[in-house]
Amino acid sequence: MKFGLGQFTLQIPPWDKRNHAQLYADTIELAQLAERVGFDSFWLAEHHGASDGYIPALLPFLSAVASKTERLEIGTAVMLAPFHDPLRVAEDTAVLDNISGGRLNLGLGLGWVPEEYRMFGVPTKGRGRRLEEFVEVLRLAWTGERFTYKGRMLSYEDVLIRPAPAHKIPIWLGGGTTPALERAARLADGHFPPSTGSPADGVQRAKEMLETRERLGVSGPYRSGMFSPIGIGADPNEGWSRIRDGLLHVRGAYALWGQGKLEVSHARDEAAQWEDAVRSGTIVGTPEQIVEALAPHLREMDSLGLEDAFFSAILAPPGTPFDVAAESIEAFGTKIIPALRG
Repeated sequence: MKFGLGQFTLQIPPWDKRNHAQLYADTIELAQLAERVGFDSFWLAEHHGASDGYIPALLPFLSAVASKTERLEIGTAVMLAPFHDPLRVAEDTAVLDNISGGRLNLGLGLGWVPEEYRMFGVPTKGRGRRLEEFVEVLRLAWTGERFTYKGRMLSYEDVLIRPAPAHKIPIWLGGGTTPALERAARLADGHFPPSTGSPADGVQRAKEMLETRERLGVSGPYRSGMFSPIGIGADPNEGWSRIRDGLLHVRGAYALWGQGKLEVSHARDEAAQWEDAVRSGTIVGTPEQIVEALAPHLREMDSLGLEDAFFSAILAPPGTPFDVAAESIEAFGTKIIPALRG
């Protein structure tokens, strides 16, 4: 079992008085701290057109993280494929993988916010098929050899992408519908569930993916991961208080986008009605309590025979002060990870 940090969304809610230059610098420093205290990976999520500056460009930021770290894997969870050109993604990821020395993981998804599809002029019809072709094109492009591709949605004649990546970049797919799960089982190197799920949900989804692969006759190594919010404190109430506002801001922003509302300054208040549900999906308490809550699920995940499995802790949701985030990362890295590995 490996341990990640994130997903980071890099939103700025109203109570956070930093600008994005300051927030980005702080987050890169947090990634360096995570590497020092034993984390294995760092993950970013993507959205576009958000009034709070939800990060829209993952690869430039990950390049900065790669340049400041030596061992930490870096990943997208997820890059929204419909809003990107696959050849440019192939080029940019190959360059980033070389900068990082072969540490990149590429998670891809479809997105769901109508405003993003309108913003980029992308039709929603056929998007699942386009994602499949996107993956196929990436794999051809990363060989470093000339290729021709004729698909229903994408078509390229005698093109070359160089340099090739430094290593075989794992492609992760998300999604929870039956077509999405089958797509991930057939095409991806790994799958991760939504970050709203519990560790138990993550284990169950990993089992379902392995069963789906067997049903489809797909063999070979496979990966699985999960993202869960963690609040560390002297007791569960203090742990919740450290991440409450940031988690509610994220949940409220998603709800507002789903309603077609683009201004999210009041997202925390919007989500207050769901606070009990959000808290119930969050693991909070002392390091010892968090280890007790996580250990059985991570042991079960480890027993599934996956090539690679990770648990990623959301410790610093939007608006978390730098010192609070750093304290939580250090506590998770020095107290929780060793106990879970032991």
